[in-house]
Amino acid sequence: MRDRLLLSIGLATAAAHLFGLVGDHYALRLATKALPVLCLAAWLAPFPDADHRRIAMALALSAVGDLLLGFQPPFFVPGLVAFLGAQVVYIVAFTARDRRPQWLRAAPAALFGAASFLWLAPNLGALRGAVAAYIVAICLMLWRAWAAVGGGHPRRLTVFAALGATAFALSDLLVAYNRFIAPVLALQVLLMLLYWAAQWLIAASVARRTADVQSKD
Repeated sequence: MRDRLLLSIGLATAAAHLFGLVGDHYALRLATKALPVLCLAAWLAPFPDADHRRIAMALALSAVGDLLLGFQPPFFVPGLVAFLGAQVVYIVAFTARDRRPQWLRAAPAALFGAASFLWLAPNLGALRGAVAAYIVAICLMLWRAWAAVGGGHPRRLTVFAALGATAFALSDLLVAYNRFIAPVLALQVLLMLLYWAAQWLIAASVARRTADVQSKD
């Protein structure tokens, strides 16, 4: 019952946010921006282990970032810092799940980061350093998520986390395009869909993980 309620609230607020985005209703966009991700954080309660707590903390930091970036004009740097904190927590969470270096899997993430920065750099101005730091964090998060695939945890759930990390990186790239190059409504809708899918996939990699590990024993 509780899960259904959170799902209903999350889907309803996500739909309301998209309606506010397409219809340019600022108050509706702002009121609903953080709620879908907060519902995901609540879904992980009562946080029975460190993995649940880490992912819930990253989701909560993401919700803070959502709210800060939702203001008009956005509090961009504080929002970026909040999301940077979320990425750091995700890095810690994914590394704690599987500590194998898997250096070959770092290469695609590094290539993605370098290409993204070179593409955006001419438009970043004074924010070049801050955005570079965030891109490094995103790449580390991508690497650690994919490094866990094929390790000691159920493959299905590690793939959830890896796909979620990938969707997160792509959504952030679209955020940067809309912020630094040109705002495009269709891309704003797409980035929100990618972002929510990313956070759901990462949250889902925790929600059933304990039960799945126990069923293997």
